[in-house]
Formats: sequence, C-alpha cells, structure tokens
Amino acid sequence: MEFDTAKTLFGVGLIVGLVGGFTSFVDIGAVGLLGMVLTLIGAYGLSEHYGRRDIFNNMLIATIIGFVGGVVVVLLFLGSLVGMAITNPTAFHDVWPFIGVLIAGWLALWVLVIVSTYFERKAFIALHEASGSDNFEKAAQFLWWGALLFVILVGLIFFLIGAIFAIIGAFELKPPQKEPGYSTTSQQPPPPPA
Repeated sequence: MEFDTAKTLFGVGLIVGLVGGFTSFVDIGAVGLLGMVLTLIGAYGLSEHYGRRDIFNNMLIATIIGFVGGVVVVLLFLGSLVGMAITNPTAFHDVWPFIGVLIAGWLALWVLVIVSTYFERKAFIALHEASGSDNFEKAAQFLWWGALLFVILVGLIFFLIGAIFAIIGAFELKPPQKEPGYSTTSQQPPPPPA
C-alpha cells in the first residue's frame, strides 16, 4: 500500500469514526464501524511504512476492546432490565432499581472507555515518535483526559478536541525519511580507476 493511500485511509477513517460517534443511534453504528475498518487499514499501512508495528497493534487492541466491550456492556444493560422485569414486574414502578442499573452500566462503560483509550493513546504516541507530528502527541493527551473525565460527560469535549488533533495529524503525515546513503535503486558502484 502506498504511503499516501495509508495516510488518506487513516485520516478518512478517523473522520468517519467521529461522525459515526454522533450518528450511532440513527444508523445503529454502521458509520462508526466503517470508520473503524478504514482507520485500521490505514494504521496497518502506516505501521509498515514507519516500521512501527506497535502503531497497528495498539490501534487494533483499542478497536477490539471498544467494539466487543461496547456490545457486551449494552447486552448486560439490556439483560439487567429484562431480568428486572421478569423477576419483579413491579420493579419499574420504583425508579431506584432502574437508576441503579443505569449507574452500573455507565460505570462499566467508563472503565471500557479508559481501557480502550489507553491503547489508542499508545498508538498515537507511537505515531508521534515515528512521524514527529506534535498533533498526535496532543491527540493522545486530550483523548486520555477525555477518557478519565468521560464519567462526568466533560470528557466528550476532550475527546472531540483529541479527535480533531488526530485528524489534522493524519493529513499532515510525511513519508518516513530514508537513512543517509540509503538508495531504493540498486546501483553498481563505479568501476575503480585504471
């Protein structure tokens, strides 16, 4: 994969993933899923060009944890509500059990966001080290603070700022510099003077 293709897929994937985060209730996560796939393909290409496998590996781990964990949290939340309705049909007349399930689900989601963001942050730090783009370092910091403050919703603002820095960083990426004296073409040394 060409460097520019990997860079574009990564950047577009980040944009589509950001848009998917806002539209997930409308399209049941299809846009977000497309963003994840594009981001992973781009991250794979970038990790190959920069020779940093940890870029892709950490992004893959973050994606798997975020996707699978999100599905599990939603299923556990819905299962808890169904279980409450089956075991005690009058449970919904009292608001406190419902609030307890909401709080437990929110805390589980918060822990999931922190763990997933930890690996995404590592991927962005690796991209910063490989490319020299300070935008990835800023993205990593804002995403981490966003994860920690996610529980009180202020973190969503930090997530948005971090995503913007990551998108800017993706589109300003430059191909890795070759080592001095390194040539991609195989040239024969000139013959010694006679």
